[in-house]
Amino acid sequence: MRKTLSGISPYKVKPEPGDIIRLDNNEAYTSLLSYVDFSELEKTLINRYPAESTEALIEAYSKFSGFPQNNLLAGNGSDECITLICQYALDPGDVVMVLEPDFSMYEKNARIMGANIEKIALHDDFSMPIETVLKKIEQKKPKLFLLSNPNNPTGRLYEQQDIEQIIAALEAHGEGILVLDEAYIDFAGESPFAPKLLDYHNLIILRTASKALGMAALRLGFLAANDHLIDGIGAVKPPYNVNTVSAQIGTQLLKKPELLDQFLLIQLAQIAELEELLNEFADGVEGSILYPSSTNFFLMKLNEAKSLTDFLYEKKIKIRYFGCPLEAVRISAGTKEEHEKLRAALKEWSETYAPSIR
Repeated sequence: MRKTLSGISPYKVKPEPGDIIRLDNNEAYTSLLSYVDFSELEKTLINRYPAESTEALIEAYSKFSGFPQNNLLAGNGSDECITLICQYALDPGDVVMVLEPDFSMYEKNARIMGANIEKIALHDDFSMPIETVLKKIEQKKPKLFLLSNPNNPTGRLYEQQDIEQIIAALEAHGEGILVLDEAYIDFAGESPFAPKLLDYHNLIILRTASKALGMAALRLGFLAANDHLIDGIGAVKPPYNVNTVSAQIGTQLLKKPELLDQFLLIQLAQIAELEELLNEFADGVEGSILYPSSTNFFLMKLNEAKSLTDFLYEKKIKIRYFGCPLEAVRISAGTKEEHEKLRAALKEWSETYAPSIR
C-alpha cells in the first residue's frame, strides 16, 4: 500500500432491512421509474461497449440545465467527477483546501493523489470565515479548493460575494481552481455562477442527478467547465465510464422538465413539513440547535445525538449521526407517512430520555 493511503478507511455501505425508513442519505424519497419507457431499453445492445452512451445524456442535461453542451462531461456519479478532477490537477505535495465540515470525498480523493490537505473551520453558525480563507489562499497557494454550496452536511448556502472572492484569490495566488459542488443547488434556487461559467478561467461546477432529480441509483454526475479544463479532464476520463442503461433512463427523464419541476415542488413541500416538525422537537429539547437549510436535509446539534440516532434506528428510522466535534444528526426529507412516524418517535424520545439529559 502506498504511504499516502495510510489511514484511509473504506466507505462501507451495508444493506438495510426493507422496512427501514431511510432519512440518512439526502436522496429523493420516491421513484420516477414509472415515467420511463422501458420499450426503449429493450433495444439496448448490452453486449456492446457504451461508446456513445453519454452523447444523448449530455445533450439532454445541457437543455435541462443551461450549461453549454460542449462544456459538460458526464460521470459515474459526481464522486467520479471529483476523482477525475484530482487526477487531472494534483501532483504529490500539492495543497488542496477544504472547509470543515464538508463532503468527506474531497479530502479522500486528494489524499489518494498524495496532496496535502489544508482544512479551514467554518464559524460556529457554519458561515464562511472569508478573511481566514483568503489569507490561507495567499499563504498556501492551493492547487484546488473544493467546497459544496449549499454545504453538506450543514445545509448552509454561502454568499455569492464570498465565492467570487475565492475564485479571484485562487487565480491571483498560484492559479488554483475552485471546484464548486452544487449537488443541492436545485433546492436553493438558481445558481449565480452557472450562467457565467465560461467567464471564469478557474471554475469547475459539479452537479448530480442523485438529489432533486431522484436518480441516485443511476449514478449520474456532471462536470461543467471552460474549454481548457474540459479538454484536460476529458484526457484522464476513462472510456465507457457511464453505463448505457443509466444513461438512457437519465436521458428520458431529463427530457421531461415539467415532470422534474413538479417533482421538485413536491419535495420542497416535504422539506418545509420536515422543518416544522424538527423545530417543534428542538424547541422541547434543551441544548438542541436546528440550523437553517437550503437543501433537502437539516442538521441539528444536540447533547445526545448518538442516543437519538440509536433510538430512531430501533424504531426503524435511519438518520445520519456526526460525532465529535459536531455531535449532531442530519435528517433528510421523506414522505408524509414517514414524517408522521418520525414525529411520533421524536416525541417518544424527548419524553422518555430528554428530561434526564437536562
